[in-house]
Amino acid sequence: MTFRLLIVLLFIVSSSYSQDSIEWGQLVKTKGQVNKIMPLNGADFFSIRYQGGTVLGGNYLGHHANFSLVKTGKIKSSVSNSTAIIEFVSMVNGSPYVFLSDRVGDKKILYAQKYDTACIPVDDPIKLSEFEVVNNGWKSKGDFNLLFSKSKNFFCVEFDIPGNREDNEHFGYKVFTSDFEVISQGEYSLPYLKSEAIISKRYLSNTGDYFLSVKVFDDVEKKGLFKESRSVAKVVLMQVTTDGLEEYTIDLEGKKINELTFSSDNNRILTFSGLYGDKVKGSNGVKGVFYFRLNFDSKEVLDDGFKDFDKGFITEDWTDREKDRADKDELKGKGSPELSNYDIRDMVTLSDGSIIGMLEQFFVNSVTYTDPRGYSRTTYYYNYNDVIVYKINPEGDFEWLKKIPKTQITTNDYGYYSSVATFVNSSNLVFFFNDHIKNYNEAGEFISNEYSTSFTRKTNTVARVKIDLQTGDVQRTNFVKTFDSESIAIPKLFETDYLKNEMLMVFRYGKKEKYGLIRF
Repeated sequence: MTFRLLIVLLFIVSSSYSQDSIEWGQLVKTKGQVNKIMPLNGADFFSIRYQGGTVLGGNYLGHHANFSLVKTGKIKSSVSNSTAIIEFVSMVNGSPYVFLSDRVGDKKILYAQKYDTACIPVDDPIKLSEFEVVNNGWKSKGDFNLLFSKSKNFFCVEFDIPGNREDNEHFGYKVFTSDFEVISQGEYSLPYLKSEAIISKRYLSNTGDYFLSVKVFDDVEKKGLFKESRSVAKVVLMQVTTDGLEEYTIDLEGKKINELTFSSDNNRILTFSGLYGDKVKGSNGVKGVFYFRLNFDSKEVLDDGFKDFDKGFITEDWTDREKDRADKDELKGKGSPELSNYDIRDMVTLSDGSIIGMLEQFFVNSVTYTDPRGYSRTTYYYNYNDVIVYKINPEGDFEWLKKIPKTQITTNDYGYYSSVATFVNSSNLVFFFNDHIKNYNEAGEFISNEYSTSFTRKTNTVARVKIDLQTGDVQRTNFVKTFDSESIAIPKLFETDYLKNEMLMVFRYGKKEKYGLIRF
């Protein structure tokens, strides 16, 4: 074997794990910064970006063909020559629609304006919903919310109806098909005062059924803007119907639900899974995960299950000092170790009825510095850390539970480059996140989580974690080196299209962008 051939073979071995599964576009300079992509077909898609300054800038729709931006147009913030507010931009039935709200007299109205591949508006805007505005200072506020089913065959427009500060929150809603046909509509009021509860999750099933999870707090006397930071007394599951709300009582045998999310099949079986902890006032710590399966025709709970996190699982990546402190606290009766600050990132119901759940640790802390002149500056630290993944089989047993360590800390950027992007195919759960190249060996294999994620070109890499759905075996590799891709991944902007089994990927460096496509 010649020396030249040896070099070529070594290059193939060292790079085959990284980029052979991605179809790449070119790294090109762009105007503005992309903040959303909407899949159309493979390397053809739409993007949304803001261009220009504060005064003369605006939102632009872009049409990409074979990754390249071929058409762009400014999104018009007007309806029938009346100035409107751009609320959302989403794909409906294969076309981009801009959802605009307009104040007309005492009413606030939501419209949907269709755009074409030339990025210009076509046809007349469609009037979707409206509510009456109360003209009394803060009470005049009222917002629309837009929610799509996973299949994209249904979407829901919801609006909050303004009222008194201490009233129960009151909402109106309409569920549409992708052809803009209304199949359900009505109003409902939460059975709690605004100070007592908050809607934490909204879910629209593939059959057009609408569900809520509501967090109820146990310290309602505490005032302030950050309700989410208060201690949760319980989480309530509700179905929104034309007759109001149907509430489902969830009994966790003395445990307290901290968080809840939804998934469903096409047979009107709803699966909800989440996190639970001890029923101790002031505690939001996590002790384990649970699930329920509910037939929402018969209102019957089909099965349920719980999985406690054992002490070794909770503390497996803790330092010796942290473990010693936890042992001492437990001996003093201060409780056993628990996980904290975990959010539910994804839940998927597989075709055989199995459930795949994903959690990620996320929290924000801040430090305020006051200089000798009395001027203060606050720095916000965004922490996206370990990921927990689990599988529940069709019989309701927890088949496996895995924790994947990572450390991502950034300042004053809302974690723009942090967190994960996920897809599930017939055999694997796969997710991606930014990492540090030194956590991997020369062959691209994961060796340790010693280094916190780097966001510089020399030391950044995109990690790929592939978990076998049957065995739970974990394979973590250095998937894309930033040195090779010349840009840094933005996982929060990745889009997974389960109708076509594709994932669109977004990368950026400076004023340049690059796109990739994975077919699964």
